[in-house]
Amino acid sequence: MSDTTPVAPAEAQVLLDRAEHLSRSAHNATRWPYITFILALGVATSMGTLAMGLTTGNAFGLAYFGTLTVTFALIMFFMITIRGRSAFSRGRRWTAYIAAWFATYAAAISVVIWAHGSVLASGLTSALILLVTMACAAREARP
Repeated sequence: MSDTTPVAPAEAQVLLDRAEHLSRSAHNATRWPYITFILALGVATSMGTLAMGLTTGNAFGLAYFGTLTVTFALIMFFMITIRGRSAFSRGRRWTAYIAAWFATYAAAISVVIWAHGSVLASGLTSALILLVTMACAAREARP
């Protein structure tokens, strides 16, 4: 049994506008944990690799341990926050963000290993991590 009432074109347009607004709001609310995560990951790993590249001894160990701890805490927080949401976690865009971060992080770690103490190389690779993650977050934040 169907009980349909005719809808005027103006009323239909209002309903469509409302549906579009709700869709946009839901999408924006889902993106913020991802944006926050990629920014925090970029800042933490950028500062951590810079500190590791410029220090030795106990200070190096502290920078290494701090970077690992913060990265682990970010991943745990992200997993708890996103639980039940699958906005684009399996999408190509998210995979590209993580791949871009990983490539720049691997370059920074390479500098830590092979050019330890080089202020210029450490600064450039750490800045590159930050630049890449900020670009990813900006891309995700745009409407």
